[in-house]
Amino acid sequence: MKKYLQLFVFCLFTGSSFVLTAQGQRTLAIQYVKPYEYVDSDNNLMAKAYLTGENSNSYKTIVFESGRTLKVEQKDGKAWVWLPVIGEPEMIEITARNSKLNQEQLFTPLVTSDWGYFKEGTFHIISSSHQDIAWMDTPEYCMHERVNEIIAPALDIMKSDKDYYFGMEQALNLKEFVEAHPERKNEVIERYKEGRFTWGATYNQPYEGMQMGEQLIREMYFGKLWIKENFDGVEEETAFNTDVPGRTLQFPQILAKSGVDNLFVSRMREGFYDWHSPDGSSVLTYTPGNYGWAAMFYKLFEEDAIEALHKIQNRVKMWSDYYKKHNLPPHFAIVLSNDASGPVDYGHVVKEWNEIVAKTGTNIPTLRHSTVTSFLSEIKQPGAKFENLEGDRPNIWAYIHGPGHHKAITASRKAGRILPSAEIFGTVDALLNKSFDQYPTQRLSKAFEESIYPDHGWGGKNGHITDSIFKAKLEFAADEADVLLQASLNSIAEKIKTKKSNGIVVYNDLSWKRSGLASAKINNATSYYLVDDKGNVVPSQTSTGNKDEIQFYAAEIPSLGYKTFYLRKGKKNPKVNKSVAPNSLTNDYYTMHLGKGGISYLFDHKLGSEILNTTRFSGGDILAMGYNGNGAGEFTQMTEPNMEDYDKMSNHSGNWEIVADGAVYTEYENKAKFKHVSTVAQRIRVFHQEKKIDFFIDFLNWDGTHNREFRFAVPLNMEDSKIKYEVPLAIAEVGKTEMKNAPGGWAWGGTYDQKPVTIHPREVMNFIAAENEDFTVTMATDVALADWIDPTREAVDYTVLQGILMASHKSCHGEGNWYHQTGDHHFKFSLASHKKDESTSFQFGTASNHPLRTVLKPKSNTNGDLAQEMSFFTVSDPMVRISTIKKSEKNNDVILRLVEMEGKDKEPTIELAVPFKQLVKTNLIEEEESKLPSTGKEFKVNIGHNAIDTYKLIFSE
Repeated sequence: MKKYLQLFVFCLFTGSSFVLTAQGQRTLAIQYVKPYEYVDSDNNLMAKAYLTGENSNSYKTIVFESGRTLKVEQKDGKAWVWLPVIGEPEMIEITARNSKLNQEQLFTPLVTSDWGYFKEGTFHIISSSHQDIAWMDTPEYCMHERVNEIIAPALDIMKSDKDYYFGMEQALNLKEFVEAHPERKNEVIERYKEGRFTWGATYNQPYEGMQMGEQLIREMYFGKLWIKENFDGVEEETAFNTDVPGRTLQFPQILAKSGVDNLFVSRMREGFYDWHSPDGSSVLTYTPGNYGWAAMFYKLFEEDAIEALHKIQNRVKMWSDYYKKHNLPPHFAIVLSNDASGPVDYGHVVKEWNEIVAKTGTNIPTLRHSTVTSFLSEIKQPGAKFENLEGDRPNIWAYIHGPGHHKAITASRKAGRILPSAEIFGTVDALLNKSFDQYPTQRLSKAFEESIYPDHGWGGKNGHITDSIFKAKLEFAADEADVLLQASLNSIAEKIKTKKSNGIVVYNDLSWKRSGLASAKINNATSYYLVDDKGNVVPSQTSTGNKDEIQFYAAEIPSLGYKTFYLRKGKKNPKVNKSVAPNSLTNDYYTMHLGKGGISYLFDHKLGSEILNTTRFSGGDILAMGYNGNGAGEFTQMTEPNMEDYDKMSNHSGNWEIVADGAVYTEYENKAKFKHVSTVAQRIRVFHQEKKIDFFIDFLNWDGTHNREFRFAVPLNMEDSKIKYEVPLAIAEVGKTEMKNAPGGWAWGGTYDQKPVTIHPREVMNFIAAENEDFTVTMATDVALADWIDPTREAVDYTVLQGILMASHKSCHGEGNWYHQTGDHHFKFSLASHKKDESTSFQFGTASNHPLRTVLKPKSNTNGDLAQEMSFFTVSDPMVRISTIKKSEKNNDVILRLVEMEGKDKEPTIELAVPFKQLVKTNLIEEEESKLPSTGKEFKVNIGHNAIDTYKLIFSE
């Protein structure tokens, strides 16, 4: 409904409202003609209006306090007058033919002449279109709409209006457009270089905490780097993640080290921030509060320049003090953006506005179309003081991805873990072959792109189609990563010298030496045992449920390397110190009792401590609760689960059965029936060669009932613990690494006034750990969300580590789908207790999700060039992780990326199996920064705390 402006004394009103100025008197209302009719007069504008109210037909003049007199013309039953548009409030006397009807009141012009701090500044109209890949409808529908109804029309407007600017927010939209309209690529480049059409430096706008580290980095490869390489060297300076109320710790560093200067966000208090990652790198971050406010509510430019002047002045007055305090140039942004919004050319308003400024000579800011990049280039002037901001913003929309799309996000995490490993061993294989001809560049690139394709727009209208497309892309990426990695491992294995048959090469894809469970397929595995290359018997046993698979404890596998073992006929195993019963176990590490719902007692022999507090839950318990949230939406706090139809595994009988018992591990199984799940199966595997307990949870025939949530719980004998967990490329700590203040900004549901420290559950990568002065418990997880606070009624005070398994809720779109997730689901967790040590938590959690891989060599190979045990790359400090080793994007040089995970400045040494000729420091997207004086098979670098550093190794002249 269109609103008409009515001007009354003292205030603005609509409708028939009035106020009393003195007893018995009423203000006379002034009604302006809309659209405004105005004329030039004495360095001002005079707008046509008429007086309304009792006796208005008797008025003849308006006398201003300044002495100016304006004539009131009685015509067509109305009292017409031309009033000044710009000026200061002043008293007026409205005179009538009968002096008794004369009236004094305050007159406030439509536009006051006081523009405060901005009087000589510039207002920037930033027109852009916020785009989910889908959500408004299917990906195909939305792609067609943005290509043909948003991007193409915006370019068309630019042909006729040379002052028009527009922006999209991600490189994927640009890719879609040039693929649909290759004939317009040069036009796009021209507009880009003019700064009139910008696109955003990331591939899309993801849930940052959903992606693994290299996936988040590849946002820049498929964003900024792709744009630069395909659009005549254009440098995209601004990244957008407009919609999601969540930021991960290392994202500012990823942007800064990719050459991105600015970050545009929303749902956060309006302002300018110097947002720091833990290493100290930062990016200028601007937020308008909520990305769609101007377009949705204020409709600032829908009429004419006078109306725009009137509305904007009221809006910007509150910002004068902020700009003064921070010594900012007087440039103010009016962001006109909304979901899938198209281009609107407000050129007529801009022209009229600036003509008014020129004609009147009043100190009013000028108006122009602009982009975020152009606007921020004006703001970033010497002396400007931006608000310092450190820490992450835990994502309150996290329920939408992992819990709402369990199988899809499992595939996403698998791809994110395996693809870097495929790159690493593909590079190793190429170096051994002295040729990159067989390096799968295109397949790796496609798999990485597919692995980051799903953005924040899960669900929505026809969301079942969108979600199935997202899931298919993620599963393709995970499967392709698996195939590519195994192909490289097979190729390397062919080069290994083995003097005996039935060799098993065990590969470690992590950058520290480690031990763990390995397996190999061979017919009738029960008739074999294993030895290492020195003939020592290795602990082994037949796999649970598969007589043709042997599992064994592979010790001391070199960093990013391998070790060879051999199968032998017969049955041999080292002696294991253990005592096993159907509901209890004791070995060198633990004494464990099993009861209803899981572990009822767990004692750590090495620490001399009882690990669990099972007064409320069992160790490995499964909780079934209600959940009425939407995952993502216009709420300001994460929706908590409720006690509707509450159940837990420990409410059911504990009929434990030993399903496997050997030298490597003992495994127990318990089953129960939950409402809506025909079978909930628990398996608990206790290892005898390492301090580790695995939990396997199977949901069979989940019926998809709406508004249900399931959690895995481990209650700890620990209060007031520190909670640490892995995020992309860093370790976060509750109460330490978050933003300190509530983010502010707003949603339909109110203001984001919750302090980040109180937000839970959190997005996690590989582990969450609870720590006190006595010991630490680390829980490795393959789900995307973890918690540490009891979610039930009358919550306990002690720490309860949890993995959120899944939640069946509905998309927040009015026509959106339910995330029912019917069928079977499988989950895995690993647990270890140890002395307080962040390194142990990180390595245990990461290794639990990176199983050792094997290649069986049935025949001996006495002509192999490689030793039976070898490390291809080693880092002297295990908390400086190699994130990836890959072929350079430009040539056959090798890229190596390091991440410091402990928060300490370090000087590690990196050793290689193949000598290199030259070392070059690059930025994150492989652009050279400096040459370093190193050659040979090792080099030493300085890496700062929490830094992500990238190097190029040149192996040929």
